[in-house]
Amino acid sequence: MTRSMLSECLRPGDRIVVGQAISEPVGLVADLFQLAPRLGAIDVFCGLSLNPAWKSDVPDNVRVTTYCGLGTVGALVAHGRARLVPASLSQLSAQIASRKLPVDVVLLQVSPADEEGYHSLSCTLDYAWDAVQVARTVIVEVNANLPITRSSGRLHCSRLVVARESDAALLESPAEEPNEVQRQVAAQVGKLIPDGAAVQLGIGGLAVAVAEALRNHRRLKLRSGMVGDWFLDLVESGAIDAASQDSCLASLAVGSQRLYGSLSRHGLLGFAQPAQLAQPIPGIPLMAINSAIEVDLCGQVNAELLGERYVGVVGGQTDYFRAARASAGGLAILALPATSGRAAKSRIVQRCAYVTSTQSDVDVIVTEYGAADIRVTTLAERKTLVANIAAPGERDALLQGHGS
Repeated sequence: MTRSMLSECLRPGDRIVVGQAISEPVGLVADLFQLAPRLGAIDVFCGLSLNPAWKSDVPDNVRVTTYCGLGTVGALVAHGRARLVPASLSQLSAQIASRKLPVDVVLLQVSPADEEGYHSLSCTLDYAWDAVQVARTVIVEVNANLPITRSSGRLHCSRLVVARESDAALLESPAEEPNEVQRQVAAQVGKLIPDGAAVQLGIGGLAVAVAEALRNHRRLKLRSGMVGDWFLDLVESGAIDAASQDSCLASLAVGSQRLYGSLSRHGLLGFAQPAQLAQPIPGIPLMAINSAIEVDLCGQVNAELLGERYVGVVGGQTDYFRAARASAGGLAILALPATSGRAAKSRIVQRCAYVTSTQSDVDVIVTEYGAADIRVTTLAERKTLVANIAAPGERDALLQGHGS
């Protein structure tokens, strides 16, 4: 029985890392919650989750820590039931490897073993792989529907405990349809991207819109922490360089069955760890395209807090921005609509109260009203440049110091 196997492997006080997104073993998490009252206090680290179980009654003795306010774990953050540790993905890997973030047990969903006895981590290669290297025990749920991918994240059967087998459908995150404003922002971004560049995008409506704006580009490469269904649209349009080896690498794929079904060990999209992806590629400009909740007139970026609520993530934003700036011809691009909500509140503000990326991390800020290139500018010059891409009704107030 699965639960008895878990009870044999787990100890009171264990620090458990649960794989995120498609690497999360939904069945094992359910078993863990049922067993929890008999295990005493346990600590669970969980990142981006698509599993609705985190929205229900998580046992009181399960102390949850996360690095983001995204997905279903965001409900725990909103209700003060999760300990929020802001960190980039590369920082998490380093903290786990150094045991600053201790790990005793890892729970993962993996593919069936291949002919050599190796299971694939499939659509994810991130800090959980670092956790595997230091954990006492790795417990897995083997899902027959999980694709074997082109990835260094291969786990031999001798290093794990198979606690559950499954043929459950993979959890999906359907692509968000972009609105007209997002498409206008994306059109401005598209003008900045040269053919042959390496592109970093995320997920969500704006990422979909940017991918639409890049369909007529050619020989694009991909270096992205997160990939959605938009990747397939770029491939089908002919924009992606399909001839070069390792032209497309990501650390996390989150989307629909259409995306998951396209992946294979010989496929165009491969998987690598965040620290490997956020590196300049010799001779190829890296165009890092990220969004945020707000940006201020100095170019400081808040991608995490909406008022007092933590709803976002550091993710790979700072890592990719810095890699892009170190890349010959690369650009760190912040893209966002000028306003948000029914009240059309300005997302360009006088000063961010909370800063994810600093004023020295960003090259170009883009809204539907244009692009502000803030490289080699004084603070006074960039204030004018950034205010000029705010909503027209906000510009004078921002320049006069009366903005949001």
